[in-house]
Amino acid sequence: MINKVFDFLQKNNMLSAGDNVICGLSGGADSVCLLIILNQLKEKLKISIEALHVNHCLRGDESDRDERFCHELCNSLNIKFTAVSCDVKKYADEKSLSCEEAARNLRYSIFDEYSEGKKIATAHNADDNLETVIHNLIRGTALKGLSGIPPVRENIVRPLLNVSRQEIEYFLKNINQNFVTDSTNLTNDYTRNKIRHNIIPLMKEINSSLIETSIRSIESLRSENNLIESEVNSVTDKCFNNNVFTGLADYNEVIRRRCISKLLIENH
Repeated sequence: MINKVFDFLQKNNMLSAGDNVICGLSGGADSVCLLIILNQLKEKLKISIEALHVNHCLRGDESDRDERFCHELCNSLNIKFTAVSCDVKKYADEKSLSCEEAARNLRYSIFDEYSEGKKIATAHNADDNLETVIHNLIRGTALKGLSGIPPVRENIVRPLLNVSRQEIEYFLKNINQNFVTDSTNLTNDYTRNKIRHNIIPLMKEINSSLIETSIRSIESLRSENNLIESEVNSVTDKCFNNNVFTGLADYNEVIRRRCISKLLIENH
């Protein structure tokens, strides 16, 4: 498991010697696994590790329990620990967002605030990646949405993307490491939970190796998307001058459409 994560880190050029890495630590199995593996690899990678916990204040005593667990875990590993609280419910109401989306926005805003000059490591795994692809497909998407969660985005790295949730729980069991469970993950109140509890089990009835298959499929789609993105960047550099595209009509429709989409997103 540790070697698998190390190889994935190297393959995707996630970390460099001297990096200060902040591990997003919720207290759940995924983030606990990530923290422990990065801590075990820190000398080999020549990096330093700290942890950041975001308390969303949505589950009362349970949220406080998670924070205490994370603090105690970091103390036991001699890892610097920071906890930040945010009012997700208030933010969701103000911005007319679901609690799920509001929590994500606030969490990444806090990550951004605390990670200047550092890397942020999040514990997204292969199951999360498949759930993201299915979610995107349900809402409507193109190749980019089917490429899943990127292993690296700006200063955010995701070392567990090719590891299944089953592997993570097996790893923690083998080293007798406990973790906390977010009770909201056990309900169907959120879209992702519906996908996790209902859609994916049905898919596994058809393909028992679903997660392993999805890792390979998503990686292939991501490679093809990266190739197209590279061409789009090249064409944009060549054709976009003085706020006007010139000569874009000479390129394939896919490239034209992506160039225009890129411009709209960047100027949104």
